[in-house]
Amino acid sequence: MIWAIAVPLLALVAVLQSAVLRQIEFAGGNLDLLLLVVLCWSMLRPKEGLVWAVVGGFAADLLSGGPFGATAIVYLVTSLAAGQIQGRLWGSHPLIIMGLALLGTGTTHLLGLAILSLTGRPLDVGYTLAYVTLPTAFINVAMVLPVFSALRALDRFAGPRELRSEVEE
Repeated sequence: MIWAIAVPLLALVAVLQSAVLRQIEFAGGNLDLLLLVVLCWSMLRPKEGLVWAVVGGFAADLLSGGPFGATAIVYLVTSLAAGQIQGRLWGSHPLIIMGLALLGTGTTHLLGLAILSLTGRPLDVGYTLAYVTLPTAFINVAMVLPVFSALRALDRFAGPRELRSEVEE
C-alpha cells in the first residue's frame, strides 16, 4: 500500500521542489523538501528510505539540469546514514531529527559539489558553501519537524512496517 502513496508523493514533491520552492529564497538558500522527506522516511522506515531516496533522487534529476543520477546517489548516501543513525541514538528525538537535517543538508551539498566538479562544471566552492549551503541548512532545520510529523502520520496510516510470520513469534 505504501508504494501506491510513495511514488506519486515523491513525484509531487519533486515537481513542487523544482517549480515552486526553488523560486523562494531565504538569504540565498532554498527549502529542500525532497531531501527532508527522504531523511524523515529513512528515520521512520530505514529499508524503505533507501528506495525513497533513489526514486526521489531520480525524480529530481529528471527535472534538473544536472548530471542524471547525481541527486539519486547523494540522497541514497544521506538516507543510508540517516537510517543507520536512527536506531543507534534516541530514536526520533527532535534534536536528533534537526541534527540529521543539518548533517543531511551538508552532506548532500558537499557530495553534490563533488559530483558536479567531477563532471567538469565550474564551481566556487567557498561561495556555494557560505551563501547557499548554510542558508539552506538553516531553512531545512527549521522545517524538518513539521515534515517529520506529517510523515509519521503517513507511517501510522500505512500500517505495519514488516509482517512477521507466526513461526518467528
